[in-house]
Amino acid sequence: MSNSDTHIPVVKEGYLWKRGEHIKNWRKRYFILRQDGAFLGYRTKPEHGLGDPLNDFTVKDCQLMKQEKPKPNTFIIRGLQWTVVVERMFYVESNEEREDWIAAIRSVAENLKVTEEEGGLL
Repeated sequence: MSNSDTHIPVVKEGYLWKRGEHIKNWRKRYFILRQDGAFLGYRTKPEHGLGDPLNDFTVKDCQLMKQEKPKPNTFIIRGLQWTVVVERMFYVESNEEREDWIAAIRSVAENLKVTEEEGGLL
């Protein structure tokens, strides 16, 4: 993550529980959703700058799904990583919090699509 990335606006941030992709246990992570579609995960809230995230995804062209299993207030982000479809599973403490995250992710993804269709850059 370069220092030039620090000027990109943050849309939403906070703690989420993320299910491991290989080892299927749940880990609490601090996620930052940026306007450019970056969805960055850290063990704890970064104190200075963004540093090196443990998780670095994009929400561009993603699909969002709500579930109540394996935990209540679960949501899945499905997207492409290179040429492979990857599903990442998260849960939060309340339905309201889940709705807030889904709305923020959907808004960023839709804005990226509009920007791309207009041929513009962020």
